[in-house]
Amino acid sequence: MFYVFPNAVPKKECRKILKYCIKNTKLEDATVMGEGASDVNVGDTKPSTKLDHTVRKTDVGFVIDKDNMVNDYAWRFLREANAVQFNYKLDYFQAVQFARYQNGGHYDWHQDVSQGSSQPECRKLSLTFCLTDPDTYEGGNLEFFNGGKGFSDFPLPDGRVIKGEQVAKDIRAQGSAIVFDSYDWHRVTPVTKGIRYSIVCWTVGPKPV
Repeated sequence: MFYVFPNAVPKKECRKILKYCIKNTKLEDATVMGEGASDVNVGDTKPSTKLDHTVRKTDVGFVIDKDNMVNDYAWRFLREANAVQFNYKLDYFQAVQFARYQNGGHYDWHQDVSQGSSQPECRKLSLTFCLTDPDTYEGGNLEFFNGGKGFSDFPLPDGRVIKGEQVAKDIRAQGSAIVFDSYDWHRVTPVTKGIRYSIVCWTVGPKPV
C-alpha cells in the first residue's frame, strides 16, 4: 500500500535541498546486519559494522538538525499520506536519511521494520523523496515485491486514477515522493550510470497486534 506525491516539489527547490544535504551531512558507506537485513530499527543500539555489498551498496548520512527544509517536506508528506491513506498511530519521526547511489549502488529486497526486535514500537511508514533529475542517471529504480506485476493503479482523492506505468515514472521523477507501509518488501535496483540522490524518512508507532 502506498501514496504518491507526483512532482510535488519544484526542480529548483530540489536542487536547493540537494545542495543543503551535501553540505550538511557526512556520507558514509551504509552497513547492514547480514543478508536480507534492514536498517537499524527502533531500540537497536549495536548495529553491525559488517559490510555486505551484495545486499546493499549505498552512501548515507543523516540530517540531524530539526529545523530545516528537509524535515519540513518529509514530515509533511508523511502526515498527509497517513491522514488520507493509512490512518496509523504515529508516535514520532526518525532522523531523515540522505542517500547517494552510484557505481552500481543498490539496495536488495528488504523491509524497513526489524522483525526480530523486542521493542513495543516499530517503523510504520516509510518515505522516499527523489532529488535527482532522472535523465542524469540510469537504473536506480524503486521497486516493490508484488509478483512481478509492477505498480498497481493509484486512485486520486478527486476520483481520477493514475495507471501503474505512470506511477513508476512519477516516483522516479525529480521532486516526487512516495509513502508506503514499512512492512512492504522493496528494493533499489543498481545505478549503472550517473548518481541518484534521495531523501528517506520513517515514522514510528505501536506494533500491530
